[in-house]
Amino acid sequence: MKSFKRKPHKRKDGSWDTTDLYRGGRNPFDVEWIKYYNSVEGRDQILFLYTDKKTKKIIKHRILR
Repeated sequence: MKSFKRKPHKRKDGSWDTTDLYRGGRNPFDVEWIKYYNSVEGRDQILFLYTDKKTKKIIKHRILR
C-alpha cells in the first residue's frame, strides 16, 4: 500500500484548500501566535496560544525562545 500526500488545490472562491495537508484536520487546537518585544531580554519573542476548537478557551501557551 502506497501512502501519498494530498496536494493543496484552489476552491471556487479562489482560496486554497489545505485541510488534509499534513493532517491539519485532526488537530484538536487552534493555534494563534503573537510577536512581542521582551524588554527584560531585549529582543522579540513569539508566544503561541493553543485554544480549544469548540469552546475557544486557551488551553496552553508556549514561548519560542
